[in-house]
Amino acid sequence: MEKFRYRIQHCKLAPFHLLAHLDVYRTWERVFRRAAIPVLYSQGFNPRPLFSFPFATPLGVESKAECFEVFCGEPLPPWELQERLNREVPEELAVMRVQALASFDPPVQRILRGIVYTFFFPAFWSPKEEWTLPEDITVCSLEGSSPVVSFLFKGEKVLWNPLKLAAFLETNSGCPFPRRIVREKLLLWERNGG
Repeated sequence: MEKFRYRIQHCKLAPFHLLAHLDVYRTWERVFRRAAIPVLYSQGFNPRPLFSFPFATPLGVESKAECFEVFCGEPLPPWELQERLNREVPEELAVMRVQALASFDPPVQRILRGIVYTFFFPAFWSPKEEWTLPEDITVCSLEGSSPVVSFLFKGEKVLWNPLKLAAFLETNSGCPFPRRIVREKLLLWERNGG
């Protein structure tokens, strides 16, 4: 049977940021069924949809850059797949991009080079000039005295839990714990080397 592989990028905003990873999997399983999209299933005693979720966003962290891969039994234009899925999900889980993949395209976990998280600190706090940060984590966006700071996780810390960074900052830099953390984007190596 021919397989058609797609990478789905979607958001997971409040209140869905409180769903555990297994609940997210089940949600998408139901969404595909309601949208009548011909997903392929594994073989064996307990067949499951052929979804691949490379890494979970930690519970309580919102995301504008969730992604997973799915195998379908027939080809669909990416725009149609996106449209059909978005009819079945609330705005907080909206599909933002669908990409058709070739068989030789590596999975997202092999081409991930960084993740950007935005921390929303309490309004009374303003960042200092100096940050004590673990290796492979850098400040990538800081707007004056705004309590909103973006951090780039790369290298060995690419899959580090952002809640762990929040606790580290609280201990080592005197920052208050953020009110909200959002995964903003995944930085992937592209086919053309970019």
